[in-house]
Amino acid sequence: MKRVSKYTILAFLILLLVVPFIAACGDNDKDKTPSPTTTTPAKTTPPPIVKITLGLLTDKTGAAAPALVPVDQALKDVIRYFEEQKLIPGVTFDLVEYDTAYDPAKVKPAYEFVKERGAKVMMGGVPLVATITKPMVDQDKIVYFALTASPDMYTPPGYTFSVNIPSEAFIYTLLNWLPENDPNFPKDRPAKIGLIGMEDPYVQNLLDGVKKWCQSHSSQWQYVDGFIVPWTQMTFPTEVDKLKGCDYVVPPSTGFWLSNFINELREAGSKATLLGTDAQMAYLGQMLDFAGWNKIDGMILALPYTWWGEDAEMVKKAQYALENYHTADEQKELRWSGGSYRGGFTQWYGVMTLIKQTIEAVGAENFNSEAVYATAVKFSEIFDGNVWDYSETDRTTWHSLNMYRADASKKDVVKIGSLTPVVFEP
Repeated sequence: MKRVSKYTILAFLILLLVVPFIAACGDNDKDKTPSPTTTTPAKTTPPPIVKITLGLLTDKTGAAAPALVPVDQALKDVIRYFEEQKLIPGVTFDLVEYDTAYDPAKVKPAYEFVKERGAKVMMGGVPLVATITKPMVDQDKIVYFALTASPDMYTPPGYTFSVNIPSEAFIYTLLNWLPENDPNFPKDRPAKIGLIGMEDPYVQNLLDGVKKWCQSHSSQWQYVDGFIVPWTQMTFPTEVDKLKGCDYVVPPSTGFWLSNFINELREAGSKATLLGTDAQMAYLGQMLDFAGWNKIDGMILALPYTWWGEDAEMVKKAQYALENYHTADEQKELRWSGGSYRGGFTQWYGVMTLIKQTIEAVGAENFNSEAVYATAVKFSEIFDGNVWDYSETDRTTWHSLNMYRADASKKDVVKIGSLTPVVFEP
């Protein structure tokens, strides 16, 4: 047997020790992962929030307060909705308010107050405010959105834009619609019609509209009488005696006087169908509390907006605001207000949509009243199927009206048919 040299054995042992070490070193080099380089991301500064000031010239304590307090709440809810839903990113709104108390002497101080606080746009629901401020806003080039429409607010066309149509157009559309659509309309003679209201441009225009329509359509309508009475008058014996034989009567467009007159008219035995616009609808709660469904049963109302319970976009948005921004008691109160909150929501939503389009066009940092004016004269949108638009010469909105009838059996106002085109001339 061949003997193995001790040197051979020693070399073999050294090899056994060295090879694993070499392998281990090779594995470490292969598996070694470079340490990642840590970098700190550059800090980004979000763009600053731009605050835009809006001015509200309203009535919180005067004759129109019962209607305008809910209207003002609708404006606040619409602003909140736009902010909450981020419909105008990077913008927040500050609403500066002034109570004119329906006093003409307070209109100029109100205007100066909100102007000095930086209001880029003004708005309000008191008719006389829009009339008195017209020369001011035209001179200062500050857009004013008026809840009602009267020619003295926007003739000649300037910086006052109405979010409504003239009261004459409401009455023209109603009187044009009734002969073909009201089953109670007389078949063998002209229908007798009369009107009463408090001292207000809106009422004067309604009265003028009734007279003009009757003159132009004498085969269908007979004008009986019309009364514009002082705000201090609380009872209406003379006026009721003159109007109780009418087929149709347009009652006052303000709350306390509205329900008082209806009660006296019914107590005198009148079966007249009451006619109304969004002005009377703004006092639905007062009519129900002080007169009741039976006394207004059959009343026909021409409204530019949709009503609670309808499958309509603006109804859903208003319902969302009611349920999410208000307590149960507040919701009940705002619903009681009738058309004040519901109608106001649609009207102010239109204004905020116009403001949104202005900001999209010029940027929030460049937002001003002249930019709003430039957007307004080209503005055209559709709300619940109804077209709202302006032009270089047109400062009123709606193209159509919805007709509703007060139904005592349902304790609600019920829609009649579809949208009716507005009649602007007699």
